[in-house]
Amino acid sequence: MTEQEQNQLIKYLFETAKVANYKKGTVIIHEGCVSTKFYYLKKGLLRGWTYNDGKEITFQFLFEDQLFCATESFFYKSSCSYSIEIIEDSVLLYIDREEMDMLQHDRTFQTLFSKYLISRVASYQQLLISRIQDKPEIRYKKLFQASPEILLRIPQHYIASYLGITSVSLSRIRNRR
Repeated sequence: MTEQEQNQLIKYLFETAKVANYKKGTVIIHEGCVSTKFYYLKKGLLRGWTYNDGKEITFQFLFEDQLFCATESFFYKSSCSYSIEIIEDSVLLYIDREEMDMLQHDRTFQTLFSKYLISRVASYQQLLISRIQDKPEIRYKKLFQASPEILLRIPQHYIASYLGITSVSLSRIRNRR
């Protein structure tokens, strides 16, 4: 999806959007609940996480200018299998499911949204393959190369959780660079 197409999609989605300001530590999507909002992250930083053996496991970071929702929960009205938490004070735009349903009748919107979904699927496939093939050190390097300034904003224990390692192991990886 091109930047122009994404901007057009954002315009479609959020012409009538509501704005919400959230403080660091706020959980906006709760595991076990049905999520009814589709978001655009205008400012801030978020993480997706779930519990495994009593520990929080971070599986995703969301940065400025990203669209997101709890896909399965939002579209199928099912319980969400993870949580989304605000890592730093954030500004989000959102629409609810009924507004999204109305947009589905617009052909231009359908085309743009299909391109968006395809780009997200491709991104998640790359993430999955990286988790299977790459050691934590390689995944850290890829994350750092993609957005070095962002890594300075993410607490080390969240990055370690994302990589599936301890904070001590992450410190070793950082010191080797």
